[in-house]
Amino acid sequence: MGKHFSFIHCADLHLGEPFGDVRLGGSGPWNEQISKSTFKAFEKVVDAAIDNRVDAILISGDVYNSDHHSLAAQMAFARELYRAAENGIETFIVHGNHDPEEAWRADIPLPDMVHIFSSSEVQALPLMKDGEKAATIYGISYKTRHVGTDLAQGFHHNPEDGFAIGMLHTDVGSASGNYAPCTIEELKNSGIDYWALGHIHTRKTLSVKPYVVYPGNIQGLNISEIGPRGCYLVDVGAYGTVTLKFIESDVIRWMDMVIDISNLKQIGELITEISRRRAGLKELTGRPSMVRIVLTGSGPLHEMVSSDDGQEYILQTLNEKEQFRFLFAYFIKIDDNTRPDINLKERRQIPDIVGTYLRTYDIWNDLPAEEKKKALRKIVEEQPEIMRYSKLVKSLNDDILVRAFRKAELLGAEMLTEEEANNEDH
Repeated sequence: MGKHFSFIHCADLHLGEPFGDVRLGGSGPWNEQISKSTFKAFEKVVDAAIDNRVDAILISGDVYNSDHHSLAAQMAFARELYRAAENGIETFIVHGNHDPEEAWRADIPLPDMVHIFSSSEVQALPLMKDGEKAATIYGISYKTRHVGTDLAQGFHHNPEDGFAIGMLHTDVGSASGNYAPCTIEELKNSGIDYWALGHIHTRKTLSVKPYVVYPGNIQGLNISEIGPRGCYLVDVGAYGTVTLKFIESDVIRWMDMVIDISNLKQIGELITEISRRRAGLKELTGRPSMVRIVLTGSGPLHEMVSSDDGQEYILQTLNEKEQFRFLFAYFIKIDDNTRPDINLKERRQIPDIVGTYLRTYDIWNDLPAEEKKKALRKIVEEQPEIMRYSKLVKSLNDDILVRAFRKAELLGAEMLTEEEANNEDH
């Protein structure tokens, strides 16, 4: 029987890294909040460690970005590790591709309870609790930014070391690459009981026997990193049972807001609807947010929301007063997935290319069901680009073909209408 213990598993802190794709403009509370977001997120990680009385914090790479390795970031990092040490919490760190050993700067001394793994070979360090060894932590750091070798091959568990934790910054599942590629099979067969991984910014549990875990990053950095970000509280029982609990640490959340414009006729209605839903976002998350507006549907607003000037007007109107709020929802961009508003019934009567297309569609649509399916399959099979992929043709059953045909009525008319408009402009 082993010893009960617990730890925080985090990775990809990227302390001091600026947000991507953000044009703030002006000044106000949000500038300071955004600039300090990664530091505040790590504070919340250490808060969670102290509040839950864990025995260790494991940081699986990318503490900093080597090109944003400021003295302020180092001081903030050291301050939090001293706070952890004062509460009896050890910290174990491996370097990743953004903070490799050769680029690491430690101008600020770290407490004795911080252990940084070497890049020369896999080391085994004890995790102590009440004067006894509760587990053994194995780890290896990146020496340079790019590591093409499989570092996981160097992990060899000694059964006498008790519960084994492996720390590695890696791209699991890649046959080759620059980020210590390895397979899930070799991790599972290594004898390690818990793999504390880093590098992938979205949390994933790749296996539970043994646990192979990416906690994701502690603070979203751009619009591709939407949703909660944080760390894992890992509790290990006396018999080696593992329990995971995700703890949110992001202080600013990246989110999507999807709006269908189909029932909106004036730009003011759209802005009112977005503002109404913004209030709901703040209530839902309880924290500031960076929001991408995703517009869908078809309607009279299509032309305006698809133009650069229209989008700029919407964003400026929405963000005008947000910069002065501490609990803000800042709209960073608009993704326009809207379509032109086309009256298909009227267009069928017009003697132009769109009307001809729609009337031809009607001829095919009026065919008996079985005859229609055969005709659609024949068209697909005769396409030169499709003929090269016989397996693809076989996977297209009749239901898929009919659904695609139904969508072609509107999509085809839209494409021809846009092409017609573009030709007029030129």
